[in-house]
Order: sequence, then C-alpha cells, then structure tokens
Amino acid sequence: MRVKIPSKTGGRLGSGLETGPVVTLTVDDCWESHAHRFNEVFRAMSLRGVFYVIAGFVGKEINGFRFIDWDALRQMPAQGHEIGSHSFTHKVSGGSMVTKAGQLVRLARHKGLLHSARQLTNTILRPVEEYPVDHLTEQDELRVSKLEIEKQLGRSCDSYSYPGGRSTSELKNLVRDTGYSSARTTILGFNNFDRIQPYTIRTQVWDRKTTAKTANRWLNHAIREKLWLVEVFHAIDFPAYLYSCSESALKEHLSYINLKKGEIQNLTATEAIQQID
Repeated sequence: MRVKIPSKTGGRLGSGLETGPVVTLTVDDCWESHAHRFNEVFRAMSLRGVFYVIAGFVGKEINGFRFIDWDALRQMPAQGHEIGSHSFTHKVSGGSMVTKAGQLVRLARHKGLLHSARQLTNTILRPVEEYPVDHLTEQDELRVSKLEIEKQLGRSCDSYSYPGGRSTSELKNLVRDTGYSSARTTILGFNNFDRIQPYTIRTQVWDRKTTAKTANRWLNHAIREKLWLVEVFHAIDFPAYLYSCSESALKEHLSYINLKKGEIQNLTATEAIQQID
C-alpha cells in the first residue's frame, strides 16, 4: 500500500474512512539495556512497537549512556517492530516561548500545575545539552540518519521522532521532503484519523508518576472515541530520570492492551499512517 504524503500547503491527511482505534508503543533514544528490556516486555505480551534510534550513536557510549547496536536492531523487524529515526546526533530544535507556554498550558490541564511546572523547568526551559557532541545541520540530521538506518537494516526508514519532542514549521517541511511518512512529537494528546497531522503526531508520555491505571484510561479513551493513541517510553526503573517508567506498571498496562485487543489494533507508526490511504 502506498503511503500518502501531504502537499506543502496542507499538512493534514483526511481519509473519509472509519479508521481506528489504534495504539502504538514507541521507545526513544534506545539506550542499550533499556531498549532490550522494552523489547523483551513487548515480546512477552505479543505486542509490537517503534524503536526510534539516534543513528550516529548506535553501538556507542555517549555521555555515559550505552546505545543499542545494529546487530540487535536487525533482529527487531522480524518480531514485528519498526525502526525509526530519532535524528543522527539528537540535535534539538529550539522552540519559541509561545510554543513552550502552550506546552505548559496543556500539561497543567492534564497533569496539574505543580507537576507541569517541574516538568517544564526540567525539560523545556533548561538549556541543557543532553548529548554534548558536534551536530549536523537539521537537514543532514534527517537525511544522514535515514540513509544510515536503511543501509544498516536493508529496509526503508519511514518514521521520525523529533529530538526534544518539538518541531517548527520549517522542520516539519524538511521531514516531509526527506521522505519520511510521519513524525512523532511529545505534544500531549490523541490523534484523530479524520484530520490526521502526520508530521505532528501527538502522544502520551510515560514518566515516573505514570501508573497503569492512568495509561489504561488513555487506552479506554482511544477505544471509546476511535482515536490513535501513541505512547512514549524512554527508560525502565531508572529513578533518577524523569521519563522512566515502572516495569510493573508497564507490564500491567500491556496486559490490559492484550485484554482489549478485540477493540483496538496494535500497529506501528507506518502501519497506522497507511490506514489513511
């Protein structure tokens, strides 16, 4: 099935079809031990996901973090997983203060002002370089990472995840023009197949405070409203890291997804986009 790419003036796809509900499980950065643990848990539950890799870091240790290697990544598609790009060196695009203020409003609405203010300070306002390396231009971060993943895995790389979770209009155009069919943000929300924005895919992000009960509510909402739920994971049982999840909560939630398989599809990002065409 051919993936439909929107025009430069559009940015939205409309199917006119009754599509959904769908849940997509995604993992960012792919630190070696954590990526393997997510893979093991997904496999044990017979669920599939998208692993977004930083192509220039694969198999290397950067800033104290060891990243998954190409041999392990080559095995994942056979298990039904998709390998997407999280750029070549995790170059974060700067967002405007208007964008950041909008993020705070959305977070406060869903998670409370105190939690949102802490999260904003930790991840949005603080100018910290998570991986202090020499970066490429934004265009080359997109292009080189896609080429490297495709060369190493021998298959198309169609999905992108924005480092830092934010994008600009110019960056979205670059993602599309580089040949990706979708790009995932960390903007809070769900995705409606009737007015999908493939380069601004909204998500629910797991952090230290996320419980299985909370995640199950996301799933129930997606089922009830026939939406596309995209969940974002980074690490498992890593208390020092804001975006770590509890393995016990994760397993409980994935068991619930399995229980609801007759009501919601578990698809990769590219598969979900193809539902529209």
